[in-house]
Amino acid sequence: MRKKFSIKGLADYMTATPSRQRTIIRQYKYPQEDEGRAKIHYYREARDLIAAYHTAGKRRAWIEGEALRLDSIAAYSNRWSKARLENNARAVRAYSKHFGGRDFVVLDDLNLGLEYGDVLVTVRPDLHVIEKDKEKIIKLEFATKAPDPLMVKIIAQGMFEAAIEEGMDLKSAQVLYLDVLSGKEHKGARLGARMRKDMAAACDTISDIWPSI
Repeated sequence: MRKKFSIKGLADYMTATPSRQRTIIRQYKYPQEDEGRAKIHYYREARDLIAAYHTAGKRRAWIEGEALRLDSIAAYSNRWSKARLENNARAVRAYSKHFGGRDFVVLDDLNLGLEYGDVLVTVRPDLHVIEKDKEKIIKLEFATKAPDPLMVKIIAQGMFEAAIEEGMDLKSAQVLYLDVLSGKEHKGARLGARMRKDMAAACDTISDIWPSI
């Protein structure tokens, strides 16, 4: 049976402790469980609003107003929903501040993938755009903690590799990882033999552990 992991999930797994790794596998084996579903959809409002902002050519005042709307809804929500909505509002404001001036023409969503044995690593960029006449694929990171450099490398290089396998004519610099809270932009690099080997080994281990979870 084919096992499915996202590129973010694989990066989480490869940078986690052994005990945490089993939890991550469980979240992907049983995505219908509350914890797994909540993790996947935590920042859905922020992603949707950012995409809508660029798609419709909105002004910054619009997206900042949407952040205020999320705060208003949060004020009348239960504890968990309140925190999630407030974090989405925070992410939207940070995006507006650091990246709101980027002139993106939004293209169709992409569903890419990498296969390692019986593990399919899904690669779904948060944004697929044209910027300054160049096609780009973008991963948005909303976490408050600075991302692990290895995690950034795995995701950015994995996105680049998946795009090339799909036949897209991209250079590694056209694959972006945007750390929304800090405003830092990371560019992809060609997937080297060592990283490819490490990702394949991680997927082999996931496949071995999967039945016992």
